[in-house]
Amino acid sequence: MPVELLTEDLDFTPECERALLEIFARYDKDHDGALNDTELQAFAIFTNGHEFSETELEDIRNYLKCTDKGWLLKEGFLQMYSLQTASGDSDETWKDLEKHGYNRDLVLRKLVFGGSE
Repeated sequence: MPVELLTEDLDFTPECERALLEIFARYDKDHDGALNDTELQAFAIFTNGHEFSETELEDIRNYLKCTDKGWLLKEGFLQMYSLQTASGDSDETWKDLEKHGYNRDLVLRKLVFGGSE
């Protein structure tokens, strides 16, 4: 049976938060705690197969925790997944976790980034 992504209070379980933060760190190439546009688009391309649209980028900047430059912070990355998962789209969250190498026990089975292992 797979581990849960959310607690009863709709917070991430420690295992899920750890996995999401590990994925965030893969794309934070300059290690500044935020995904700039290039890093964020690399995440989008690998995860979704295409870049975020300008509208999606505007939504990210307007509704999620970002720097003054509009770069997505770790907290904003977690917000993005929290909104997706808590709204009932946990299948999409699982798909993203699996795409990044996690199994249903949230164990990293292979390190993947941008299509390479």
